[in-house]
Amino acid sequence: MSILIVDDSFFNRKLVETFLIKSGYSDILHAESATEAYRQLKNQLPDAPIDLILLDIIMPEIDGIEACGHIKQMHMFKDIPIIMVTAKDESQFLQSAFDAGAIDYITKPVNPTILKARVRSALTLKKEMDRRKAREQDLIDIGAKIQKTLLLGQLPETFPGLEISAFTQASQTIDGDFYDFFCHKDQCLDIFLGDVMGKGVPAALVGAATKANFYRTITQLISEHHIHAMPDVEQIVQHVHEVMSNELIDLETFITLCYARFHAGDQSVELVDCGHTQTIHFHAIQQKCSFIKGENTPLGFIPDEIYQKTKFFLLPGDILFLYSDGFTEACSPEGTFFGEQRLVECIQNHSTEKPSELIKKIHDQVKHFTQTNQLGDDLTCVVLKRTFEKSSPSVLTIKSALSDLQIVRQFISDYCQSIDIGPNPQQFIWQLETATIELISNVIKYAYMGEDHHGIEIHVHTDETRIRLTVYHWGNPFPHPPINPKPPKDKYSEGGYGLFIIDNYIDTCEYSQDGNCRNSIVLIKKWLIS
Repeated sequence: MSILIVDDSFFNRKLVETFLIKSGYSDILHAESATEAYRQLKNQLPDAPIDLILLDIIMPEIDGIEACGHIKQMHMFKDIPIIMVTAKDESQFLQSAFDAGAIDYITKPVNPTILKARVRSALTLKKEMDRRKAREQDLIDIGAKIQKTLLLGQLPETFPGLEISAFTQASQTIDGDFYDFFCHKDQCLDIFLGDVMGKGVPAALVGAATKANFYRTITQLISEHHIHAMPDVEQIVQHVHEVMSNELIDLETFITLCYARFHAGDQSVELVDCGHTQTIHFHAIQQKCSFIKGENTPLGFIPDEIYQKTKFFLLPGDILFLYSDGFTEACSPEGTFFGEQRLVECIQNHSTEKPSELIKKIHDQVKHFTQTNQLGDDLTCVVLKRTFEKSSPSVLTIKSALSDLQIVRQFISDYCQSIDIGPNPQQFIWQLETATIELISNVIKYAYMGEDHHGIEIHVHTDETRIRLTVYHWGNPFPHPPINPKPPKDKYSEGGYGLFIIDNYIDTCEYSQDGNCRNSIVLIKKWLIS
């Protein structure tokens, strides 16, 4: 084992070296100043590290106390034991030396028996510290394997309307970050990202158990209800919470989680937030970010918690950023958190990038901010980006309630903005929205007589020149519309304007009814003249 003697006196260094050699230590290094000691520490070979420093207190330029404090502040050398060498009349400095990180001291003139005992004790301590670090590294390696095999899901290769990427960087300790994906054909994609309170292998195992419970819950709910569609997101989260809450309380831990579902049909997102970091939604049109935060508590926090979902839409170019608090709590050397605002600014500045490139930009900025690769917490995120590709047929189902009309308006706007509809898209979208809202309002009022619990389906499809929007309902059929409707003569008369609006804003309107009493009303609007 290598021992470094730091003393400005050549005679003292040689005397101590002689005593050490007689005690069986042969790998002895010398430094005549603190500066020389720093250089030797930095240049030490990996297979011959310095295991102990004998450091004189009184030296010119940089004394032993200052040198001790500086060495202990350097991460690579902080575990090297330091024994101070002091004259008897320098004992008043010993408390300062211990405060700086020294573990022991030897007085001058050096007694060979005392030197041997103190060195043996310090090297035994260093050997045990090295063993402990090796065990910790083994745990880190185990944790990395657990994360890779049990905690991190496999990205779907493709999904209609989305670009997807995910990233995780393990910290120096083992954490409980996890994520996964569920694809239900090409209809919807479920994503969940969670973080178990605590660290170490126990947190990682709880994360793995949580993922397994989500798999089991989805399978069970589909089997019990004999359905082919995915169960509701809040139903899935509620079931997992009820299964795990008592166990989590017994373990004195909980899980923050974000569960989101993207619907390919209407490009909507349903999200259940369980006390997790605020999901960031980048809005491409406004070039701004908003936060999506629910009111629910983490899994296992309150046994009788009832989970609620939030619904919103992803427009073309929009980004959804799900992440763990390792990003926002990454710390600078000065002790400042990276925070939400820096994260938002980075997303806005690189919003045109693909999700994988966006993640790289954010990661680079976090590394630059912290000035280290050794973070205190895992960095985990999933990024969804709505594509600008031409839309395939889309479907929206609503209730016959006037409160759902805003959902219809958003659905039409989202769909139209995902395709090329000519030189004046805003006017086109506004006219189609207005005509559709007028039509559905009449379906609610007359076909369903104002009852708000019936179903209405909206199907939209495009070809090279037009949008074809079909409204299906199962209420009273409409009479065939008049040809070339005109606005009513009485300015304030009820009714009449709807047909006039549809006739002026829509190129073709078609009515029909099939054998299942399903009424269909087709609106066709062209953006190019064929």
